[in-house]
Amino acid sequence: MRIKNQELFDKITENLITFDTDAHSLVGIQDGERRTVFILQLVDSVRRIQFLNALYVRSKSPRLHTPYSGAFDPYGGAAVLHKAGRSDDAFWLIYLATHFGKHKDDGWNLTEDFYGRFGQGGIWDWANASPNPNAIEQWIAGIYPHITSAGRSRRFGNHRKFETLKPGPRGTGHACKTYIEWIAQYGSHTNLVWTAQQTVGQNPTDVYAYLYKDLDSVAKMGRLGKFDFLCNLSNLMIAPILPDRAYIQGSTGPSDGARLLFGNHLTLAYLDRACTALAEHLRVSPQVIEDSLCNWQKSPTVYKYFRG
Repeated sequence: MRIKNQELFDKITENLITFDTDAHSLVGIQDGERRTVFILQLVDSVRRIQFLNALYVRSKSPRLHTPYSGAFDPYGGAAVLHKAGRSDDAFWLIYLATHFGKHKDDGWNLTEDFYGRFGQGGIWDWANASPNPNAIEQWIAGIYPHITSAGRSRRFGNHRKFETLKPGPRGTGHACKTYIEWIAQYGSHTNLVWTAQQTVGQNPTDVYAYLYKDLDSVAKMGRLGKFDFLCNLSNLMIAPILPDRAYIQGSTGPSDGARLLFGNHLTLAYLDRACTALAEHLRVSPQVIEDSLCNWQKSPTVYKYFRG
């Protein structure tokens, strides 16, 4: 089994052993094979965050946020927009990428097609979308039959597979409307973050927690949607925030993984605190714990690489 980062693997191994001894028994990884698989998932999760950190630094081309340029990537595109001072567009593009998700086969096709108005001309950037919260919903209602039957394959990502473009309160149009209305309360995304800082202070984890709760007003953004959206903003250095905890409560895969690791008899509130303590001990983001637990519980004894 190839170790992708031996130094990181060894450091996590050392810290896991001390956590198990000094803080909390990790009953799910007493077996050496299970421990190795879990550590490999932790390493993968750390590397995914490092990739986004590096993506922000190296992303330079406007083609990354230009639909049908052949290089469209919403994460890299958002980084380019943010570095150009277009914070509203950067936040918006990350929101769209989170809403649609990246499909394992179709990639970012759905995000690109939506952002590029399905090739009908123009783009749904913030300047075009924000003045009228109803505009996208009305537009989708008019073109829905066409976009479901024409062009390339475009599907929602695995974590968003129950979403739909279909007009109505459960569809993308309504979701976008509520997001635009949420930001309209603050005037801009910059003012949103400023308001959060004025309310809870400058601590990045406190600001994250404030925004996580405030996102309740946005439709179709459940626990995972809110968690992923804010973590992407953090990892791409678009917003000065850091996850305050793993948000195990309300999850499926991560909570199953936490029970497997810490014990089935523990409450979700306790598991959430234990995951936060583990993240602090390993000196990693709580997102690393959430992500690795979710992936590890799918195959605790045989390592498999998951793309997110």
